[in-house]
Amino acid sequence: MAIQKAADPDDLMTASDAGRIIGVSADMVRLWARAGELACTSTISGVRLFRRADVDAMVSRRERKQRSGVGRKR
Repeated sequence: MAIQKAADPDDLMTASDAGRIIGVSADMVRLWARAGELACTSTISGVRLFRRADVDAMVSRRERKQRSGVGRKR
């Protein structure tokens, strides 16, 4: 049985990992980062890394928008 460590808000993840958690593609995560909608840091080689706390905050914002009906087509 594997022991799982609790998610730390400062854990860093790739765009693919963030996309899996948010429910979108890695490309969408990168677009949000480029637009300043999702904070990220970059490695020397240019790989974007996202903090767990920022990804969780994006999930919360998207859930609130869905509940309020913002962005729904009529």
